[in-house]
Amino acid sequence: MDVRGLRVTFPAEGIALLELDRPHRRNALDRTLLDGLPGVLRELDGDAAVRVLVVTGRGGAFCAGGDLDAIGDLGNETPQDARERMCREFSISELLLGFGAPTVAAVDGPAVGAGMALALACDLRIGSPGAVFASPFINMALVPDFGVSWLLARAVGAARATELALSGRKVAAEEAVRIGLLDVVVADPLAQALGRAEQLAAAPSEAASATKRLIAAAAGGGFAEAVDREIAEQIRAVRSPEFGRRWAQWSRAVRGR
Repeated sequence: MDVRGLRVTFPAEGIALLELDRPHRRNALDRTLLDGLPGVLRELDGDAAVRVLVVTGRGGAFCAGGDLDAIGDLGNETPQDARERMCREFSISELLLGFGAPTVAAVDGPAVGAGMALALACDLRIGSPGAVFASPFINMALVPDFGVSWLLARAVGAARATELALSGRKVAAEEAVRIGLLDVVVADPLAQALGRAEQLAAAPSEAASATKRLIAAAAGGGFAEAVDREIAEQIRAVRSPEFGRRWAQWSRAVRGR
């Protein structure tokens, strides 16, 4: 579990705490995290001692999405290379969604793009007053990815998900609770999440896992299919002239060039 930019600790019996630790980049996912997180999640999921997983970000941000430096020149990838890369990266959301034990997200600050997906893939979401969600893919002439199209619709319904994805607007904590992106807003979401995790860890682990499977089945499948559709659409979007133009503008603005 030695992945740069990631901390994994065990603050109490049965509880694993996974913290994104790149506060200087608002915990955006760089290449190291994108490559390393799937293995860490598989290892934690395979550990019978882990009865609850808490996911958060350090330094006042949950996760600002993909790091600009990791995104790179996406338009230069072949469709096959892009599909293989995105399948690896998007598995992070799928592994969180299918995690056998209950999962709790403690959201402070931005949860944007892929960061929104990580939060929505958790079973429970506890936010701070400063929590902010956004799915801004449209602003770069891109489509939702990391399973956001499926996860967002599951959380807030298809109509609201469409509005949020097409507008790319920010959703602050109060609205996030009202529409279902957050369960509750508290001053210290990590402390609340760890407290909730202790309660969940006391539940019979096999029954908790079975409960998750039953609810997922009742809600209907389709995550893998949704991700497959996202990948196909994103490959087309990344190769479009409009993305190239917006990417160049964004890159110059962010890098100060």
